[in-house]
Amino acid sequence: MSKNVNIQYLGETFTLPANAVQSDNKGVTNYIYMGAKNTASIIKQYVKKKYGDRITVWSNSEVYSGGSSVRVNVWNKSGSKVPYKIYEDINTFSESLKGGSFDGMYDIYNCREDNVETNNGTPMKYFPSYIFVSNDPKWDSVEYWLSNWKKFDPTNYHCKMVGNTLWEQFVNLNSSFWKKGTLEKLQKHMKELETELTKLGYTEKKLMKVA
Repeated sequence: MSKNVNIQYLGETFTLPANAVQSDNKGVTNYIYMGAKNTASIIKQYVKKKYGDRITVWSNSEVYSGGSSVRVNVWNKSGSKVPYKIYEDINTFSESLKGGSFDGMYDIYNCREDNVETNNGTPMKYFPSYIFVSNDPKWDSVEYWLSNWKKFDPTNYHCKMVGNTLWEQFVNLNSSFWKKGTLEKLQKHMKELETELTKLGYTEKKLMKVA
């Protein structure tokens, strides 16, 4: 028996674990269980299918007492924010998989009342309560630290910087937050960038400003 099942939603095909297909009415009616984990997976698949490798996407799910949530981060491979039009498309798709909305005026959560189905009419149920889509790299990812490196300015910090170069100062300031392997990945990126810029004719003096 296959461990996965394919479903079609809004004209796209997505893969979920086989146990996403569940039944109610004493086993008579099938439905797709759209918990936070399955929803996070579908959103990530959507971004990959539509925009390919030019956009990096992270999707994480969380289940807690009284509800669940999905957090999605998207980031351009070029090291910048995703174009607003693309971000809006991803956000709109994600919103279609949310279980309802919070009404801040009355401090209540309103569950959606519409019927959501796959393309072949199978009901989709039990969506996460909240979905947050951010046009920023995920915290503590290599992309997150690279974006911080691009904005790094020692004069913005009220502490003495340790290191002879800007890169050394940046590493000494932030490395205590990094998980294992982050420094090596950042150093690899910096080396590749230096190689590319050298091929373009940048001098060592110019490299100190760019890299």
